[in-house]
Amino acid sequence: MSDQFTRISPLADIAFQGRFGADHAAPGVTLSVQHPAAIVAVIARKGKAKALAEALQNWRGVRAQWAGAEQYFVLDKPFDEVRKKLDGLASCSDQSHGRAIIRIEGPKVRHVLCKGTPVDLHESEFEIDRSALTQMAHVGVHLTRIGRDAFELSVFRGFSESFWEWLTEQSEEFGYQVI
Repeated sequence: MSDQFTRISPLADIAFQGRFGADHAAPGVTLSVQHPAAIVAVIARKGKAKALAEALQNWRGVRAQWAGAEQYFVLDKPFDEVRKKLDGLASCSDQSHGRAIIRIEGPKVRHVLCKGTPVDLHESEFEIDRSALTQMAHVGVHLTRIGRDAFELSVFRGFSESFWEWLTEQSEEFGYQVI
């Protein structure tokens, strides 16, 4: 019996690669499923919020995204490494199997996302690496700007299919590419 399990994306059966929607010269947005992704939820221990924030800020090569008061998501690092690095500062929980991350980028990205969130996504208000907790299509979404016209949307695995369907429907008028 193998000790390794293969993680299957919750969107494997519906996120088909290709070009869809309006037939413009170039797609308005590009969608991709970031899978498999290592996701560790990190919550500051009592009285350790400032020390945790500093540890994450000073940790070279870590992708830490704000996820609420005194909470972060650490991406792309193994759970054991995160737990050891933040020992005494935070409680950690592996969320890799419980969430799906969708990347959306392109010149029409804000037009698509603004259909579902009241968050001001203008680049002067929502800077690169900024995160927000919001709702889109009645689904809780962790939204992070990762580039000039690029965002990551993290949703609970159980809501990922209905969220994907909503997201692609909202992208149709601009044309979208799934990679």
